Amino acid sequence: MNSWERVVTAMQISTPDRIPTYELHPSLKIFSTVLCKNTSEIMAHNPEAFFNLVASKKEVDLDKVNGQIAEELLSLYMKIGIDWIRVVKAYSSIPREVKRVGEHKWQVDGKTYLWSGETLWDLSEPETYDPDEVIRTCRNTSIEVDPLVFEVLRKLVAKVKGDIFLSFDADGTWEPIVSNPILLKHVLIWIYKRPDAVEALINHNTDIAIEYGRWAIDEGADAIQLCVDYGNQNGPWMSPAMFRKFVKPALKREVYAFKKKGAFVVLHSDGYIMPILQEIVDTGIDAYQCIDVIAGMRMREVKEKFGDKICLVGNVDPRIIEHGAKQDVEKEVERCLREGGREGYILSASASVALNSNVENFIHMINYAKRKKLSNQQGS
Repeated sequence: MNSWERVVTAMQISTPDRIPTYELHPSLKIFSTVLCKNTSEIMAHNPEAFFNLVASKKEVDLDKVNGQIAEELLSLYMKIGIDWIRVVKAYSSIPREVKRVGEHKWQVDGKTYLWSGETLWDLSEPETYDPDEVIRTCRNTSIEVDPLVFEVLRKLVAKVKGDIFLSFDADGTWEPIVSNPILLKHVLIWIYKRPDAVEALINHNTDIAIEYGRWAIDEGADAIQLCVDYGNQNGPWMSPAMFRKFVKPALKREVYAFKKKGAFVVLHSDGYIMPILQEIVDTGIDAYQCIDVIAGMRMREVKEKFGDKICLVGNVDPRIIEHGAKQDVEKEVERCLREGGREGYILSASASVALNSNVENFIHMINYAKRKKLSNQQGS
């Protein structure tokens, strides 16, 4: 089997020739070490490099920038031997004004951003939101898909379609809310005080996500990944009843739209989401990625309850990858292979290794998993 066949087989809850592998968000340290480049030179998952380029006043060729991102993703995943690439959105425009205003802090076209924890935070988010204004905005804003955001996907499809599994992100059920901390606080209050605003916001964001997801599938994406983060270490952001009322209908719409176009649907969520996982599985997703071990998600329990319905992806403890000895990494991989099973499991870090600096252990995890699965089959 090639990488694409391996992942598809696992997604279909069948047994591939060996365990497939994935990584949601490799750290810049991993990119730098494997590709033998300084982190400042890496464009993939690194908006600071793009801001630096624009701020330098040099001529910016977006096609060249997006081509570099595609090449970095492909080179990294092929050199390590990872079967599935999460394709990022391409840069579709050049900011008019970019200025560094502090350590990892940038002013971009009047907005202030902080690059922290390998995440770009919008520090210009409003301190308060008016629910009536949110409703008006959602009702009066038309949806226009920017075709340029698929440039990285197009370049990878042209090179490896059918050889390596490719996914693209598109979610409106929760990601646009949870990514904005102040908005999240408002929404958690509006659930009880202004449910009409919550419904309008989620429906509008979902409409946008469906259009982008459909377009990505037409461009060649094998799967749409929903990076939703429905919970934290204490549990889901809302009760199961509220999830069923506000989020589940939108999630069902996304899943139906993407599967109708022939793509797999992968849900990524950090946090302890066991209280709502049955509701999520009921929407028809094909796979659940993360299985947040730090938050207390137990793969054995998830496999027993849902392993015949969805493919499981993840659960390797990133703390062990970062701080453990190689023998610890091997034991953790063996646990995940044992609990994930031969059918319907793809190995990856729980959550991601976006902050990990132990490149040697990360590569050892991938290599050991592949050797372990092959040796098991040869001895069977």
